[in-house]
Amino acid sequence: METIHEYGGFKVDRNELAKLFHIIFNSGLKNKDLDSGFGYSKIRHLKYYLRNFNLLDKNYSPTDLSRVVYTYDKYFEDEVTLWVLFYHWAGRTSNSFLYYQLNESVGSKTKENLRKDFSSWANGNNIKTDYDKKDFVGGLIARTLNSFTEADAFKNLNIFTLREEIYSRDIPYKTNPLLVAYVLYDNRHGRTTLSFEELLKEYNNIGKIFNLNRETLQQQIYAMRDIGLVQYIQTANLQHIVYTYQGIPLKLLERYYEQY
Repeated sequence: METIHEYGGFKVDRNELAKLFHIIFNSGLKNKDLDSGFGYSKIRHLKYYLRNFNLLDKNYSPTDLSRVVYTYDKYFEDEVTLWVLFYHWAGRTSNSFLYYQLNESVGSKTKENLRKDFSSWANGNNIKTDYDKKDFVGGLIARTLNSFTEADAFKNLNIFTLREEIYSRDIPYKTNPLLVAYVLYDNRHGRTTLSFEELLKEYNNIGKIFNLNRETLQQQIYAMRDIGLVQYIQTANLQHIVYTYQGIPLKLLERYYEQY
């Protein structure tokens, strides 16, 4: 059974996370409570964030992604960096509530409705929701939802908006074609082509992550095509995206940082 992390009450704060990331990347994990000024409990839970953002591996050592981010944007100031962290956070084993919210939930909902619907979905998908700590699941949901609306987290990306206590998907900001291509190729899984319909619906691929409809998905495909990263083929009523880029996805991020 999968379990969840509720991050011990600590929110997504990119300044704090960048500070700890800088220390871990350069010095490892020893005596971090002294070096960072954070207490042991806070460090432990901030490390969960960094691991769930794919900046630390399961042993809490720097990943290949972390080396790229540290080289070009160690303080998490660029919106594309935040998008990449958000994308990895949306993995089912990273943040099962966010995964549900992006891929399974339909329409605009209140926090309470999201909680009820997530709990029902989780119980049917082998994800543990019964914990000794009171409101453990509610803690994860609160920190995830707050990250969309707080300036020191993901607010600048305009992923979800909160109006009259209802959370709704919105038009995302700062979706550079190289960022979109990074997500597309990270989800390639050895394929050479993918249909337009599949790309709209596939979990944690660009249609879901960036809230794309038919028109906006086509715009993104054209933008990637124009810089030589995909081909777009239409025959009769069939539309296919052909993967033409042969490098690793991280090289697309490096290309973004070097160009912008």
